[in-house]
Amino acid sequence: MHDPATQTLPVAGTALPAGTFCLRLGRRTLLLDRRAWLITLALVLALALLSLLALTLGSGKLSMLGVIQTLMGEGSRLSEVTVFKIRLPRIVAVLVAGAAMGLSGCLVQTLIRNRLATPDMIGVNEGASLAIIIFSLYLTLGSWPWWAAPLGALFAAAVLYALCNKPGEQGYLFVVIGIGVSELMNAIGQFVMSTQSLVHLTSLYLWNMGNFVGQGYGTVLPVALIILLICPWILYLSRALGVLRLGPVTAQTLGVNVNRVQLGVLAQAIIMAALGTAIGGPVVFIAMAAPILASWLSRDRVVPLWIAALCGALLLLASDTLVRVLASPHEVATGIMTRILGGILLLFVLIKDRQKAD
Repeated sequence: MHDPATQTLPVAGTALPAGTFCLRLGRRTLLLDRRAWLITLALVLALALLSLLALTLGSGKLSMLGVIQTLMGEGSRLSEVTVFKIRLPRIVAVLVAGAAMGLSGCLVQTLIRNRLATPDMIGVNEGASLAIIIFSLYLTLGSWPWWAAPLGALFAAAVLYALCNKPGEQGYLFVVIGIGVSELMNAIGQFVMSTQSLVHLTSLYLWNMGNFVGQGYGTVLPVALIILLICPWILYLSRALGVLRLGPVTAQTLGVNVNRVQLGVLAQAIIMAALGTAIGGPVVFIAMAAPILASWLSRDRVVPLWIAALCGALLLLASDTLVRVLASPHEVATGIMTRILGGILLLFVLIKDRQKAD
């Protein structure tokens, strides 16, 4: 699937732009970016290899051959339990959460035209986290209230949008206000948890740090299904989003309904970020790092939505695998590793931007 730089060729036999190729679907001819497709295939292959590696690592180490045999139904009973019941659900949870965060970050960064404007920097993730904390502590539901995350994220976004109702034109103000909203939501969540007994807070506290231990398909599958249902909507607005990169005034001149597209893209980003947060908590910096890496790989030729989703999944899986290896035999939240790696990336970006300014 190509990052929506696909377009219909107006005339048969028209010379193709450099770096593109044609895909004919009946009467329609789509113009696809070759580099984006090659990067997508390479990232899918990297994800498959890293997933196999992650399946081999843990307290009961398995060989790569043993993991492959187990996946094919030829492993021992112990290997099947280790792979299918313990490690694979966690890996799937990490991949879905990482893809959602990477895609959400790309949507926000493209809309705001600011690399620091990500869901974890503007309060969306913290709003989703606060909703789950409140529902978990004050309502006895018998299951993980993952569905509360979009409610909290939408509330945080409504507060943010009320304070800055032109995100595409006030990028810097949007980020500054978003940081304030994020800190407020985080403080309220910390206050709510501090009023409860520590006995009931262990799992919730670890989740709030960004933790995927014990994650099962009960949360991941419905979240993944909702993400798949939203993808056609993202495809529908993606071309207008690409035009919006030129600026609201230019986009308006080219026939784009700027307000409608901004609200639609913001809603997509909010829901995606909330769903990613619902699985493993408010994991920070993935939503910032994945789009930056995707833009670098695609050389800013397209809006790298799907590349950013794959980069998010790859970065989060790498962080989760790395923290499991370095902290073994202890369990450390994946969010701690993403903070370390993300902090380094943020410093690198700021230093690079300063050098450009000089």
